[in-house]
Amino acid sequence: MDLNRLRKEASPFKIQTGSALVVVTVLFAMSWRNTEMSLPELFQGWHHMQSYMAGNPDIAGSSFFPPSFIARDFTVYLRAMFETIEMAVVALVLSVLLAFPLSLLASRNILKVLLPGRTGIPRFVRRSIYVSAMLLANVFRSINEIVWALLFISAIGLGPMAGILALAIHTGGVLTKLLAEGNEAIDPGPVEAIIATGASFPKVILYAVLPQTMPHFVSMVLYRFESDVRSASILGFVGAGGIGFYLFDKIRAFENGDVSTIILIIVATVWCIDKASAVIRRKYI
Repeated sequence: MDLNRLRKEASPFKIQTGSALVVVTVLFAMSWRNTEMSLPELFQGWHHMQSYMAGNPDIAGSSFFPPSFIARDFTVYLRAMFETIEMAVVALVLSVLLAFPLSLLASRNILKVLLPGRTGIPRFVRRSIYVSAMLLANVFRSINEIVWALLFISAIGLGPMAGILALAIHTGGVLTKLLAEGNEAIDPGPVEAIIATGASFPKVILYAVLPQTMPHFVSMVLYRFESDVRSASILGFVGAGGIGFYLFDKIRAFENGDVSTIILIIVATVWCIDKASAVIRRKYI
């Protein structure tokens, strides 16, 4: 290839790039104005935030600092945090069981292996399955976990089970999208080689698809586990179990010392999970 042509193609200064930058800039400016964003207003009201965090000196426990470390309460919060992690674990397993088969149906290249053929009927069936799978995944992930939790609470009542199901449904939709993108990015060579041997569809997935998508799969699952722990910490606001129940209760009671303690527990837990995830990523990715 000609050197000048290579430089021209590699240059970031293109008409398409410039046009996209202009569009993004205009969209950002319009969004900033329409949402009434104002940095001066934030700076002017900053002292109100400081006053809120400092609390009322006449009311014990109204300040965020120092955090409250009453042994009995701290033990309760730790148990609630452990319940939150348990909720995230169960929800993650359920979401993977939902998302993995759905992601195969939401991958165009996988559907061509499952339903080969270039005539009208196979193409129509593949298209119908793909659209249906993506629509289902979009519905699952478009509805917030809190809304799902409220729906499940209306069916089974208050408690962790409603939170687990809410997380599982929402995360299942997110993982379906992420895993389907990983499936469609694989090298078709190994798939074609396995198919040429007459292997069945499960064997194609096991020996040609999974070895290529496993690093992506592990990374996405670990990421969603971290997200589920954070989300589960909030589902308690609507009575779906976990440490969020105590967080919401203390916020309403303006017991900000306890709020600060609960937040520190959540932050420390997420940090530990992140470090554990990093170890797993180094081993499998």
